[in-house]
Formats: sequence, C-alpha cells, structure tokens
Amino acid sequence: MAYPDGWTELEGRLMREFSFDDFLQAKAFIDEVSVLCEAQQHHAELHFGWGYVVIETYSHDTKSITQRDVNLATAINNLEG
Repeated sequence: MAYPDGWTELEGRLMREFSFDDFLQAKAFIDEVSVLCEAQQHHAELHFGWGYVVIETYSHDTKSITQRDVNLATAINNLEG
C-alpha cells in the first residue's frame, strides 16, 4: 500500500510530523484535523505543542494500517493547501 507524501510507517502506525511557527498555529491545525476525523469517523492520535503536530493513525479493529488510514492521511495533507 502506498502512503501519502510525508507519511511513514512507524511501529505499525501511519505517522507524520508537521511544523508550525507557534503554538496557536499548531492548535488551529489540530482543530481542523479533529473535524476531519469526526467526519470520517476515524480518530487519529494527535500530539502537539509549540510549533509541532504529530499525527498517528491506524485501524484499532484490525490493529493495522488500512485504507481508512490512508484516506485520512490524504485528507490531512489536503489541509496544507
């Protein structure tokens, strides 16, 4: 399975780190990602702090990376612009 640009598999999860200029930009991005997760009913694990966001996604029911994860990662990438 091909992963979207910037995403890699680490410890069985699809992961990507994003960089921002400050805490508020990182939080605003988290808010946008949260809306996508709700819309897709596929909830990623979100970690953020000053100037960074790390997103991890995998399908809990199969304990693996599935097409749902790839679809979510692609949608998240589309937020960049």
